[in-house]
Amino acid sequence: MTAMFVGVGTGDADLLTVRASRLLADCGTCLFEGVHGLHEVLSLCPPRARLVDTTGMPVSDVVAEIREASGRGDRVVRLIPGEPSMYRGVAQEVRALEAAGVGWQIVPGVPVVAAAAAALGIELAAPGGPGSVHIVRPSHEPGASPSDGERLPPLPTGGADLTVVPHVGPRQLAGVIRELVPAHGPECTVGIVVAPGREGEITVVGTLGDIADRMTGTDLPEDMVVCAGPALGSRRDDEGLDGGPAPVGSPSPESARGSVAPSVTPSASRMPAPTPGRILLLGGTEEARRLAELMVTAGLDVVTSLTGTPSRPRMPRGEVRIGGFGGPEDLARWLRESRASAVIDASDPFATGVSASATRAARETGTPLLRVLRPPWAPEDGDRWIPVADVDAASRLVRERFRRPMLTVGRGGPTAFAGDTRGSYLIRCAEPPPGLLPHRYLLVLDRGPFGIESERTLMSRHRIDVLVTRNTGAQSTVATLRAARDLRIPVVMVDRPSGSRPGQTGRGDTVHSVDEAARWLVHRFGSH
Repeated sequence: MTAMFVGVGTGDADLLTVRASRLLADCGTCLFEGVHGLHEVLSLCPPRARLVDTTGMPVSDVVAEIREASGRGDRVVRLIPGEPSMYRGVAQEVRALEAAGVGWQIVPGVPVVAAAAAALGIELAAPGGPGSVHIVRPSHEPGASPSDGERLPPLPTGGADLTVVPHVGPRQLAGVIRELVPAHGPECTVGIVVAPGREGEITVVGTLGDIADRMTGTDLPEDMVVCAGPALGSRRDDEGLDGGPAPVGSPSPESARGSVAPSVTPSASRMPAPTPGRILLLGGTEEARRLAELMVTAGLDVVTSLTGTPSRPRMPRGEVRIGGFGGPEDLARWLRESRASAVIDASDPFATGVSASATRAARETGTPLLRVLRPPWAPEDGDRWIPVADVDAASRLVRERFRRPMLTVGRGGPTAFAGDTRGSYLIRCAEPPPGLLPHRYLLVLDRGPFGIESERTLMSRHRIDVLVTRNTGAQSTVATLRAARDLRIPVVMVDRPSGSRPGQTGRGDTVHSVDEAARWLVHRFGSH
């Protein structure tokens, strides 16, 4: 058995090596650290591949995951940000695998500094050229972008032939420029590449004395690379390389400088206005994925939390945290440590534990809380609904009156029907249900949206005599209700818990659509 350590470069799937893409497409288990920027890469895995987020996991547990997956016959891929040789932790895992008798191979990736050099059109190590290059990488663990709260290692103060290339976060930028000025002088050429190698990449070139003014108005995402020194020659945005035209995509001198006079020592006050702190989005729903898309596009720092350990989650844009927080105390601790600006609870209406933890943690930390609660379904003409208070009540009713039920009650709901020896059940959920199940059942692992024709065919083929579902209000399963209506199949409708009904959400603001949530964000944080 061999674990493949795959460098994912900048996180853009288009910059993966051909070998890396093939390995991902054929993997059975994929281990990664933090989902930040990896949604496109993870989408290359097969639908049935097991995805394991190893954030915070000890090396011994990572090795155990790899050994267990190999024992099942899975092809194991371990994703490493950028180039594996440039990130700490790889050697430690490799040595641990050797001690456990597990083979390994490393597939290189594109270093973020190489992507930045390509964007600037320069050579960092031209033969006989610009002297030495000092790359300053952040001290964070693999899988994360540079944190604005951490300090970079001291920048070198070498001679005029030294090119310095730090990889920084947006709020570190002003301090890095200030630190470089005394050692290299205000006339030293500097290039900044925002989001190197990814969609939305921007390059800005100037001097240490005027780069702050040139950057004004530039959207700053999670990370950027600064390149200061002779490797850039005399290149400026208003001169181009070797006196040529300015590079495509770089701001013109007029638009970049504006009316602010250059300063020898840039100050943070002239850098782009800081965006709000991190926003925690409790996700797992279509509304949460749409909100994450809107917030990332707007330049907000959003972290989506997915509870449980889904084997094939639908990855939203932005950073993703899989596994939940373990309770309101741990969630409150995370909110304080992350200096979160807001919590948006867009979880499933039946995820009462998640919402209760969010309410308590937000109250304890004073963090603004928004609940995005989609409206429930309402019966229409022709519907034959039988409302019940909970899944246990649905189980009692089904055992008494029906023999061929179809259950769409989430992953944990089918256990309420365990022990029924008379019914023949069709159980559909996105993940395998835990615990005991009815005596006779057919399990279908699938998730919406579903089509009306396919739902009618499914119900007719299995001679379904009752549909049991929860009133989630999700548009992805409306076709299931319409198919039941067309076939005149009764529906046992499990009502929402009291705290998930409109007007009963407790502390914080409540909205009922993504558009309303977007307006709440604009009202609280302004337009970005």
